Amino acid sequence: MFCHVDADAFFASVLVRQNPKLRGKPLLALGMGGGCVISASYEAKAMGVKTGMRLSEARKLCPSAIAMPSDFAETGKASDDIETHLQSLCPDIEQMSVDEWFLDLATVVGGVPSDLLGWTREARELVLRKTAISVSVGSAPTKILAKMAGEYRKPGGVTVLGDADVAVEAFLKDRPAAAIPGIGRKRSQRTEIYGWKTAWDAPQAPPQPLHRPLPNPPPPPHTPPLGTSVYHLVTDPAPPKSVSRARSFIPESNRAVLWAHALRHLEYLVLKMRRHELACSGISLGLRNKDYRGFAGTGRSLPVPCDTESALQAVLEECFAEIYRPGTAYTQVHAALWHLTPKGAEQISLFAEPDQLETEQALQESLDKLHEKFGRNSITKGSAMSVKSGTKKHFEFAAYQ
Repeated sequence: MFCHVDADAFFASVLVRQNPKLRGKPLLALGMGGGCVISASYEAKAMGVKTGMRLSEARKLCPSAIAMPSDFAETGKASDDIETHLQSLCPDIEQMSVDEWFLDLATVVGGVPSDLLGWTREARELVLRKTAISVSVGSAPTKILAKMAGEYRKPGGVTVLGDADVAVEAFLKDRPAAAIPGIGRKRSQRTEIYGWKTAWDAPQAPPQPLHRPLPNPPPPPHTPPLGTSVYHLVTDPAPPKSVSRARSFIPESNRAVLWAHALRHLEYLVLKMRRHELACSGISLGLRNKDYRGFAGTGRSLPVPCDTESALQAVLEECFAEIYRPGTAYTQVHAALWHLTPKGAEQISLFAEPDQLETEQALQESLDKLHEKFGRNSITKGSAMSVKSGTKKHFEFAAYQ
């Protein structure tokens, strides 16, 4: 048996935890830059506000909403708090995202609880009592079913698929096909062609037709929703194959500001990559226009793996020059480092000077030490200082070129 725990309106809930006077009010938690809603309280959702919506559109639906920038430092702390209390209940936990966890209930002391519904309710109440964050909890024989159960009675709901609460067949017949993770609303249009309207219809289908609307179905495709476990918890995840970062903001056409966002992304991604002792063989950059529809992106493969900001910045500048159009207003900058591999001995290109590489490595190691001691926002490039860090406490220790 697996348990799925999902924090309700997490970024907004963290803001309420900091300021209880916001409880019960329509609240919009904004991403860095303030142009996009990344979480909305259920009072705002009742007015039609959705995650990912532009602030201007959310204002039209809910004029009385309070819009606030998300506190990412506090969000990380709240996530750690929730996981700590979940760990006290179950030793094997897989964190899927900052606000979502799977628990393997077979590892609970004494095995799977006999009163699973009672145990699930107590888990939810413990998290709420200890962290002041509401969570929705679902328990089921597979991870897919547990996730569906956790979303069934949001917010603050508890669902156990089984005789004690809801029978699996009745549950699936009550849910649309789009409720199955991996199908969603867009792919559900394709499943309807086959007559699969409910979450019970799709698992009953022959495997071959199911492979067509689902490019990457579970092997075999019908077993997880019917209660046969295929995927197990990943408690010790492998190093990432890529790292990426995107930030949305109000429409901006100033080249210097957009370039500052790109540099901030590079600093963050290199730091994250080096913490895993990895190097990248590719880099990409993207800009989204003010209509949130047009997206210009490009990338470069590197001749040898690289792990320093100074070397990657030159490639990033090429990408930026290729996609930036003067006078165009953009609302998002996205950057990624990919083809990550373990950092080995330094490879020297035929066109690179060994002394230059040694200087870049020495500079990067010094930056690593400063970041470790004073935080990742302690030092930044002068060209990136026009962009706020997005954290409550931000000290510019130094600027470098």
